[in-house]
Amino acid sequence: MIEIIYDNNILEGTCYLEVLPDKYKGEFWNTSSIFFTEDNFGYILPAIKKCYKEFDYLAFNEIEIDTWKLVIKELDKTKQHLITNPNPHSLRDVLGFPYTYSEEEFMQDYDTNTKQLISMITEFQSWLEEKSASTKFISVLGL
Repeated sequence: MIEIIYDNNILEGTCYLEVLPDKYKGEFWNTSSIFFTEDNFGYILPAIKKCYKEFDYLAFNEIEIDTWKLVIKELDKTKQHLITNPNPHSLRDVLGFPYTYSEEEFMQDYDTNTKQLISMITEFQSWLEEKSASTKFISVLGL
């Protein structure tokens, strides 16, 4: 399922990326955070890296709200590309597939995965916009 995880109590293991609406303060699995599986975060990673070139998948990335506003616009481009029902092979230019099997799995249920990804992007954009009203940083805590 391509989705954002809001409840840290359902996380199994540690292979998640945490998006924290603040600077990193030495704690993980914050109740104010949202979480992504590696695959789901990988889909949106190209948009983030385009706007925040210093992004490190394994580090604590404290990203200013102005940069997130640019990410929201890039995610909108990604979403619009998906809405146009593109040739599935053109997705390599837009989405990130963190593992060799990721793209194959996405293509196996292309229509459902595309709809879920559009929904996840829309939800993430809304979350970012909501949090940007109350903080100057949103951090991505890597693996």
